Amino acid sequence: MQNNKLYSLLRSFSKNDLQRFAKYVNSPFFNENKELVQLFHAIKKGLVSNIKTGKEVSKLGLWLEIFPAKPFHDTRFRRLCSDLLKLAMDFLAYQQFKKTPLVSSLFLLPQLSAPQLDKHFTGVVRQMDKNLSQSDLRDSDYHYLNYMMLQRRYEHLEHSAKKAAAFDFIEKSDYHLDCFYFSKKLQHYSDSLSYQSMISGAAALHHFPHFLEYIQQTPYLNEPAVKAWQLVVLMIKNPDEEGFFMQLKKLVEEEGNCFQKKELQTLFIHLMNYCIFVKIHKGNETYYHELLSLYKTGLAQNILFENNELNPQHYKNIITNALHVKAFNWVENFIQKYTPLLPPADRNNALTYNLANVYFHKGEYEKVIGQLREVEYQDITYALGSKLMLLRTYYELDEIAPLDSLIDSFRIYLRRNQHISKEVKQQYMNTLRFTRKLLGIARYDQKSKEKIIEQIESCKTLVLKEWLLDKVGEL
Repeated sequence: MQNNKLYSLLRSFSKNDLQRFAKYVNSPFFNENKELVQLFHAIKKGLVSNIKTGKEVSKLGLWLEIFPAKPFHDTRFRRLCSDLLKLAMDFLAYQQFKKTPLVSSLFLLPQLSAPQLDKHFTGVVRQMDKNLSQSDLRDSDYHYLNYMMLQRRYEHLEHSAKKAAAFDFIEKSDYHLDCFYFSKKLQHYSDSLSYQSMISGAAALHHFPHFLEYIQQTPYLNEPAVKAWQLVVLMIKNPDEEGFFMQLKKLVEEEGNCFQKKELQTLFIHLMNYCIFVKIHKGNETYYHELLSLYKTGLAQNILFENNELNPQHYKNIITNALHVKAFNWVENFIQKYTPLLPPADRNNALTYNLANVYFHKGEYEKVIGQLREVEYQDITYALGSKLMLLRTYYELDEIAPLDSLIDSFRIYLRRNQHISKEVKQQYMNTLRFTRKLLGIARYDQKSKEKIIEQIESCKTLVLKEWLLDKVGEL
């Protein structure tokens, strides 16, 4: 059953979802087939059993729960599964519908369009208008909802005695429609430009002539939803003009509450990509400071969190970036404050490893050894990173015996670990080989130094290339 669409869907439900779906299935308004009730409860029982014992439920087992006295009938069983799957899909749609009361109000308005229900219609519209005006949001969805509400009001009055008042609504409706259209059009344009830089070809988007120039002359740029995506497009198309980045960064910092989280995260990614790929990777290291400023905004505005947990990749990148600009006190406070917000499985390793990383960058090498020496990481990324950090620490302290021992044990670890690819293993093996060669070079042996520099620079698969070259230069 694990590959069955119904079973895999119900397995994704939370405990609360299953309880709510049980009420949904049992409601005669939504379901009149009692066999579907029995099938759901049999599957739910099997899901609970699977959590406790690890044993998957079978088709036959479910059939016997529903029809203990009847022989198994595959076609009938599949039909029941199909009907319950449709009911589960309807339940999810209904849940989403109830989460967005403004949308449900929009669907209600046509049902209240009869003249005798004018007071009802007006009451719903008044509440919608109040909710929209009190909301901080000014994104594309905000404009779409305003457009639809005003359009319904226009249609409601168009054939009534209040026809003259309808024109005010159609003008406002048209404004919000344009805001929605241009914000989405610009968003699609920015996505197309981004993909164009990563993959060959681009989406076949069609714009009217002088599209960007036209928007520049309109009042729609006063709307954050339009302005933000116009700046993204201009930032991507004109990477050398830093003003577009600065304007977008300021807009996200000051008006981030105008956007829903998912859209704000996308804008944030565009800003980060500009810092990393357009500036930092091309040698402009001042953008490490801009990137750290962005991360601080992302933390303050809850952009980097999902379900109240900090993404481990963001956590790692923030620390790496902060260490690069030597913001040591800030990053130590960050580690202590935000490590508890990582997914539970990542917390202990993240705390130990990243505190060691801070000590290493501060040159407090004895603390690095104390932090890492007794720790065995299960996560391969942390395991490899900690061994490399110890390797560099022993080298900086001129601890030759521990360094020799680590090189040997590191080699054995790489050979025995079946989860590391051959290419990655080779990168680390080469780093160990060159580190050992460094130990054998006399300080004033210029010829040997030139030879190893040439070997390091020509090696295609190598971790810590810059560090190794720096160490040769220090000899």
